[in-house]
Amino acid sequence: MEKVKKVQRCRGKHTDQKKTTRLKTKAKPQRSKRGKCLNWLNESMTAAVNEVMSGRMSQRMASKVYGVPRCTLHTRVTGKTEIGAKPGHPTKLAFDQEKKLVDYASNRAALGIGFGKRPFLNYAHQFAEKHSVRFDKGVPSEHWWSGMKKRHPELRLRQPEGTASVRHRCMDPVKVAKYFHVMKEVLEEHDLKDSGIRIWNMDESGVQLEHKPGKIAARKGTKYLQSRTSGNRETITVIAAVNAQGRSLPPHFVVKGKTQRSLGSFQTEDAPEGSTWSVSDSGWTKQGIMHLWFVKSFLPAIGPERPQLLILDGHDSHNFVELLTDAVANNIHLLELPAHTSHWLQPCDRTLFGPLKRSYNRVCQELMSTYPGVVISRANFCGLFTKAWKESMTESNVKSGFRACGIFPFDPSAVPQEAYLPNSLYTVEQLLDSSHILDTLTGSATDRPATESDSSSSVTVSGIMCCLECS
Repeated sequence: MEKVKKVQRCRGKHTDQKKTTRLKTKAKPQRSKRGKCLNWLNESMTAAVNEVMSGRMSQRMASKVYGVPRCTLHTRVTGKTEIGAKPGHPTKLAFDQEKKLVDYASNRAALGIGFGKRPFLNYAHQFAEKHSVRFDKGVPSEHWWSGMKKRHPELRLRQPEGTASVRHRCMDPVKVAKYFHVMKEVLEEHDLKDSGIRIWNMDESGVQLEHKPGKIAARKGTKYLQSRTSGNRETITVIAAVNAQGRSLPPHFVVKGKTQRSLGSFQTEDAPEGSTWSVSDSGWTKQGIMHLWFVKSFLPAIGPERPQLLILDGHDSHNFVELLTDAVANNIHLLELPAHTSHWLQPCDRTLFGPLKRSYNRVCQELMSTYPGVVISRANFCGLFTKAWKESMTESNVKSGFRACGIFPFDPSAVPQEAYLPNSLYTVEQLLDSSHILDTLTGSATDRPATESDSSSSVTVSGIMCCLECS
C-alpha cells in the first residue's frame, strides 16, 4: 500500500510539472501598451498619401518617413477612408448639418428666444427627419448631446438674464440713434465731449436685507444644500451718481417709513461717508425725494463748474417740475434715456449695480457663516453695505460703464449689434402689417426710391430670414 501511494504522488507531481510547462509554452509575451490614437498630424498623412499615390514611395516607406501608421495610410490610399476623417463611428448627422443646428440655436439665443436642452433635442429630431435620418428611440440621446458639445465647443448651456419683453421691443436702433444724436449735440454745444468730470449718470436700485447665497464647497453628489439667510425681505433703495471721470458721489438711502424715527434702527454712522437718508411709505423713490437728493446731495457735490450733464432714465420721480426748474436755474442739462433701454445704455446698470449686489451678497454670507447666531438686519446693514460699496464703486468700474454705453468717449458703436437683435422680431411683425413693406418684398415697389426706413427694414427682414433659414 505504501508503494502504491508513493507512485500516485510521483504521478501527481509529474502531471503538475507537465501542466506548468504546457502553460509556460502557451503563455504569450505581454504586448506593450498602445499609445493614444492620432499620434500623427493630418498634414503628415496627406503628404504620405500623395507620395504613395504618385509612386515615389511605397506604403511601408511612407509610413516610416512621415511617422504615420501603415494600416491607417493603407485605408486612405485605397479610398476606404477619406483624408481628414475623424476617428470613431460616423455621426448620425453630417458635420455641416450639425453646424447648421448650432448656428440656428445661437441665432435664436441672440434674439432672446433661445432653446433649452429638451427643445434643442426635439428640434434636432425634427431636423434629422427632414433629412431622412433617424435616431435610435426617435429623440437624440444623452450620448449624442455630449458628443455634440465635444464636436462643437462653442455650443454650451448658458443661463440667460431675464429681460422683460418691453425692453426687447424698445431697444430700437432708430430710437437709440436719436438719443445719441441729441447727446452729441449737447456735448458739442457745451464743450463737454472731452470733459468727463462734468458728465454724470444717476440711477436707483433696491437692496434687500435677505441676501442671495453664493456657491459653497460641498461633497459632490449632495442633493440638499442649505444656506442661512435673514428671511427679512425689506427693500432699501439706493440712489447712486457717478461721472465719466470715475468719481462716485456718496449714496442716498430711501427707507420704508413715515417719519425720520424709522431711521433709528440703522447704524447710519457706519454707512459710506457723506451718505444721506430719506423715508417713504413704500421704500422707493418719489418725486419729492428725487428733488431733495438733487438739491441737498447732487448740487453741493459736483462743484461750481458749469454747464454739466446729468443722464437719467424716464422714471416718474425724475419728471418733477421743481426738479426741472432747479436744473435749468443751475445750468444742469438733463438727458433722458429712451424708455426701457437702461440695461444697455445706462452706466450704473451696465457695470456698477451688478458688482455691488454680488459684493453685498458675499459679505452677508461671510458674516452669517462665521457667526451662525447673527442675522442680517437694520442694525448691521450699513456696515455690510459700506464694504460692498467700496469694493464695487471703483474708478475702473465707473469708467468702463461710460465706455460700454458709448458716452465717454463718445462712441455709439460701443453698444453691440446683439443689443438690437431681439427688437428685430417685433420690427418684422410691425413691418408686415404695413402695405409698402409687402410691396417691397414682392418686388412691386422697385420704382419707388428707397428711404432710410425702408433700407433698415429690409436689412432687418433679411437678417431674420437668414437666422431662420435652416428651420
